[in-house]
Amino acid sequence: MTIELTSREELINALHLAAELEHNLMCQYLFAAYSLKRSVGEGLSEVQLETTRGWGALMTLVARQEMEHMGLVLNLLTAIGGTPYFQRPNFPQRKSHYGKLGIKSELTRFDQETIKRFQEFEAPHPEPGPEFCSTRGIAREEIRAQLLAPQVFTHRAANELTAATKGAAREIEFTSVQDLYVSLAAGLVTVAEQIGEKNLFNGDVSAEIWGGPNTPYGEGSMDDLSQYGLDLIQVVDLKSAIDAIVEIVEQGEGILAPPDYIEHTHYCIYTNMLDEMRAQKPAFDAARPVVRNPLTKMHPDITAPKEVNIITRPETREIASLFNLTYETMLLMMLYLYGSSPKTKTMRVDFMNAIFFPLMTMFIRPLSEILTQLPAFKDKKGNAGPGFELSKDRLVLPPPEHVWSEFQKYFDILAWQFDHLWIYELRPQSDDVIKRLRYMAENMRRLADDWRAHWQNVGRGE
Repeated sequence: MTIELTSREELINALHLAAELEHNLMCQYLFAAYSLKRSVGEGLSEVQLETTRGWGALMTLVARQEMEHMGLVLNLLTAIGGTPYFQRPNFPQRKSHYGKLGIKSELTRFDQETIKRFQEFEAPHPEPGPEFCSTRGIAREEIRAQLLAPQVFTHRAANELTAATKGAAREIEFTSVQDLYVSLAAGLVTVAEQIGEKNLFNGDVSAEIWGGPNTPYGEGSMDDLSQYGLDLIQVVDLKSAIDAIVEIVEQGEGILAPPDYIEHTHYCIYTNMLDEMRAQKPAFDAARPVVRNPLTKMHPDITAPKEVNIITRPETREIASLFNLTYETMLLMMLYLYGSSPKTKTMRVDFMNAIFFPLMTMFIRPLSEILTQLPAFKDKKGNAGPGFELSKDRLVLPPPEHVWSEFQKYFDILAWQFDHLWIYELRPQSDDVIKRLRYMAENMRRLADDWRAHWQNVGRGE
């Protein structure tokens, strides 16, 4: 069943929901991946460690593709005149939070229960039989025709979208993520027919971030998105918009996957992973003893407060707070990247090289892995993890004239905090965790200094 979307406003609200869901799932997948053990010293045999590394690589791939999907949704938003959307509720949320979508939003360690939940997130609807992941899919040239075939769509009454027009996108009763994207494809066609394709796609396409195999940025350089396993389509018209949606549903549920790709879809990756976990003889625990939903504090938007584990170990809580500030800074960078303020190609590329991916790879990931090694509590067992916590009032860019100085403040604060962590006084300097934190501290200081020395005039011309 698909919902009939008949206006730009309804499309934008549905895309807000899509961006929120991609962001939500990405964080959950990364949390589970970061909880995995990393050495035989953690109780794994060599064979078990290799198996665990394979699972981690696959989960990281899926998370990267969720980033790609979020980027495609942001490009779709921009193309039809919407604004970038990075908001989402804090973890955990009850299953009822997303209505009939049935998505339980929580941060849990890698185990069979978690992977089963992820498999359900990505499942095609109706849920396929066990033979699905061994089929050959359909030819790529048939995908667009099948997605746009009139018989695919069973429209609901438009009055069911009243909540969406008031901004409560999550109250739209989509029954699955697949349903959401098929509805968007139909809605784009419908609205384009009503108001004209050029009138629908009237956004500032120069504000989009795109690249990959057909990157416009220069092959082989750090700004080439293909180096990160990403392929972002620039959405400029109905054809490219449908191509973006095809890419999302092909990689996720696999309902429109081409021949030989089915096994690489998110649904089949998790299905096969779950089968492998159940087949292990003897069974083993691939993850560290990370607690559910480890947070530094309770947030007012949490709907499942009894499932939260507040980190009480002071040195761990300090590092978790540092992670959250780094994460929010990264989102602000992305908000600026996707914003409509004028940016030349050079500025955008340099911005990505200096900020976007370094924050992900040099700080977000190692901080997450360190947190899963540290005790969460003062008086009981269990390790911490990245909470991906958001302060709602902070994901707002300052006025354009203050953007760069505000970013400088963020980097300076982060550099100072990295340099003055309490854990440095509690562990020997030869400790592996201390070495990693010291290395990150050096890199953050370089980043802050580079911003001050070379980036103070970024945004004001070529």
